Amino acid sequence: MKKKNLKVQVAALAMTGAMVAIPMNARAEEVNPASAATTGTMEAAAEAATGATTATSTASGATETATAATETGTAAGAGTASGGEESVVTVEEAAVDSGTTAPNNVNTVVSDDQKQGTDISTHVDITRGGPARPVIHVDTTVTAEDAKGEKTIVESHPGVEDNVITRLKNKDVVLKGDLSIKKDESTEAYDSTNTAAHPVNKEDSYSLKADLDVSSVTNAINASAGIIPGSNDIFVNNLETGLRSTFTLGNDVEGSFHLPTDLEDAKKHYALSSADGNPMIYRINYSKSSFSKKKVSLVMDLDLTQMTPLAKQGSDENAANERIYGKDPVTGKPYPIENFNPSPATGRHASTSVFGNLQELINKSSQKIQLVMKGLKINSTSSNRVETETETEKNISTEGSIAGTLVGYMKSDLKYVYATGNTSSVWGAVQNDAGRDKVSGQGNDKVLLTVKMNTVEPKSNPVQPVNPVQPVTPETPAVPATPTNPSIGGSSNGGGGRSSSRVTVSTVNNAPSNPGIVLGESRPTASTPAGEVLGENRVAPVAEATEEKKGAVLGESRPSVKGVSDRATVATGDYNFTGLWASLFGISLASLAGFVVLKKKEQQ
Repeated sequence: MKKKNLKVQVAALAMTGAMVAIPMNARAEEVNPASAATTGTMEAAAEAATGATTATSTASGATETATAATETGTAAGAGTASGGEESVVTVEEAAVDSGTTAPNNVNTVVSDDQKQGTDISTHVDITRGGPARPVIHVDTTVTAEDAKGEKTIVESHPGVEDNVITRLKNKDVVLKGDLSIKKDESTEAYDSTNTAAHPVNKEDSYSLKADLDVSSVTNAINASAGIIPGSNDIFVNNLETGLRSTFTLGNDVEGSFHLPTDLEDAKKHYALSSADGNPMIYRINYSKSSFSKKKVSLVMDLDLTQMTPLAKQGSDENAANERIYGKDPVTGKPYPIENFNPSPATGRHASTSVFGNLQELINKSSQKIQLVMKGLKINSTSSNRVETETETEKNISTEGSIAGTLVGYMKSDLKYVYATGNTSSVWGAVQNDAGRDKVSGQGNDKVLLTVKMNTVEPKSNPVQPVNPVQPVTPETPAVPATPTNPSIGGSSNGGGGRSSSRVTVSTVNNAPSNPGIVLGESRPTASTPAGEVLGENRVAPVAEATEEKKGAVLGESRPSVKGVSDRATVATGDYNFTGLWASLFGISLASLAGFVVLKKKEQQ
């Protein structure tokens, strides 16, 4: 029961890993709808879960299996992508006839794309006809720095044996490369930016070209011919060789390489050809290559189908009359193809699997090859930002770099009448000085190319007025002091007279507190009915809060007196209006008396 539950749990873990991978594969299928990566992921996860024996090992195995299926999914004849932050597209290609090529394990032998320089290892020993003794032993590395001078290998490495190989100059055994660029389908020449960064813009697509000098392989082969007399008859067996070239957009470049949708699309956008007119003996293996937006890796196999006919080499008396490679020009019949991996059916020492034929093959093949990659898009760059401005616009200039590499190897076993041995070379290209990038590649052995982008932004700065008039801030009026009661009956007049002091209410609100009040309606009553001095017991006014205003009209901000019409207020200090009422009463009596007198006179 526990075992059954354990399988269920592990299957759940595996399915969880598969579900996480699904969105990545969905993105891949957008590139190529025919992709079967998701299905493969689910099946692999299920199989891993089914074969579980323990919780720890099975869960790990299921997860790894699901991840591997996600990363390597391919669909027949169409571009496919793997999951991950950046989807990798591959295309399927039918295998070629093994008799026309040689094993290629470049991804294992040279795993580092950044390898530069050459590793040389050659061991040949006399094993028959006397005591065993070395004929040649060489194990050395020529670095990119060594390749800059004119010294030989033995001069740069004093401990190395002095022989026909180590007497070669360092620079003559190192591969060289150079990158250049132009617009797709343009008639302009490729620019390797040996003077300035190449201008690009995001509206166009570009072709990137890598020029690769592989003559160093020929130099080493030719030098090896002097190892022993009669080297043409040395049997060569178990030959392996291959190349890999990688191109990467730098972190300061936002763009993408073309992602092929199928084999034909890949051939159209990624091509390898000869640059010197000699036959190519390598071809792109598209099924081993990979394509992503920021990085393309192209693997190249030995291809002997394009070699023209060569005379057989060796001491065989009929050798000069026999041909290998190519076709008979009269009959059209193909000549034998020698790949230096003789099958058991032909015998270990086939008459054409000799060093002389290998040397002839290498010498007659292309020494300068080129890779062209079309459909490169560059959307933006970000390094070396420079801004310049005019009155109407801002110009922004930025740069970015594209890197290229070429690595490869060749190794084989050797056998002669009295000697046996093996030889191996591992290569990593350096920048060809003639096409060195004078921007980012200056003093750098890396194969680099610099591109430049210009962006123009219009300026929208507001027009500033000339000598603008500054607004004048009005002065804040002084707040008047609170009024005080007038002094009545002061002693300054020598006894009970009224003081001449006068109190002015300077801040009375212009609007009445109650517009409908009747004059004198709220007049307070005197404290004593008789004998009071006019205005003695008047109620002191209470000033209301005022609002400070700029540009006030005289008297506008006077405080209102509670219960009294503001319009009736006078500046005498008589807030009870006693004098006013007395005057009105007297006038009324005088008018009445006058009226009576006039009536009496009329009656008489």
